[in-house]
Amino acid sequence: MSIRSTLRGVVYRLLRHSDSEVTMTAHCLSGDGCGWMLDAISDLGAGGVAIIEHAAATGHGLFTRAVEDMACVVLSSRQEQDRRAQAHRMDHAARQRSVGGTESIEHTRAHGL
Repeated sequence: MSIRSTLRGVVYRLLRHSDSEVTMTAHCLSGDGCGWMLDAISDLGAGGVAIIEHAAATGHGLFTRAVEDMACVVLSSRQEQDRRAQAHRMDHAARQRSVGGTESIEHTRAHGL
C-alpha cells in the first residue's frame, strides 16, 4: 500500500440497507420475574403501544427496547468509489492473467512439452 493511499482521508457514511426492515423488541425489567417480552415487530408505533398497555395493566414501568435494522457502509465521495472500483477491476484482471499463465505452464509440464 502506498503512503498516499494510507494518509488520504476517506469519509464513509452509514446507511440503512434498502432491503432491510426496522424492527423493535422489548423486555419488561420488573423485579418480580414478570418475563413479559415483545417479539420483533416492524410497526414501531404498535410496539410502543404494547409496552404502554403492559405498563398500564401491571404497573411495571421499566423496559428495555432494541431497535434494529441492517446497515451498510458506503464511501461519501463518488470519485473515491470510482477509483476503488477501477483498482478492483485492475487487480481482478491481473489475477486472472496470473492464474491463466500458471495453468498453461503446469499443463505444458504435465505433458512433457
